[in-house]
Amino acid sequence: MNKYKLRNIIQYIAIALLFLSFLSVSAQEFPEKPNPPKLVNDYANFLQTNEISALENKLVQFNNETSTQIAIVVVKSLHGYDKAEYASILGEKWGVGQKGKNNGILMLIKPKYGNERGEVFIATGYGVEGAVPDAIAKRIIEKEILPNFQNGNYYKGIDDAVNTMIALT
Repeated sequence: MNKYKLRNIIQYIAIALLFLSFLSVSAQEFPEKPNPPKLVNDYANFLQTNEISALENKLVQFNNETSTQIAIVVVKSLHGYDKAEYASILGEKWGVGQKGKNNGILMLIKPKYGNERGEVFIATGYGVEGAVPDAIAKRIIEKEILPNFQNGNYYKGIDDAVNTMIALT
């Protein structure tokens, strides 16, 4: 085998290994869909157990009564992603909402740690954009979530936002 072919083979192998390592890192940036499924997933230990249970019960009941699904995900890091991009990718990866109806809402929360900013985003599927368009989702964050978070009332901010989204949908 000549040097040119050997160099090409080594380059292809290096590119393949780089690509595979990127895939494994990328997969770790987004949590796997919980099994059994849950609508409230706190990967940052942000909420108390009783708060998670109360939200889970409310969201399961809402899902069962309406087929619209609201999921809450709390993560420690967005791994360099924009909050909207992270929420959209995660919502799609998990399949939030009913297949074919695209009627899911994902509330993403990344708490503030040290010098890092806290982030909140509400991503809506096309099937609920009429009821909760981006402008309304932003208003829910600004008027209900953030003021409560700034006062240390994390559960109240999330619960108030959930109640508003339930009322709108």
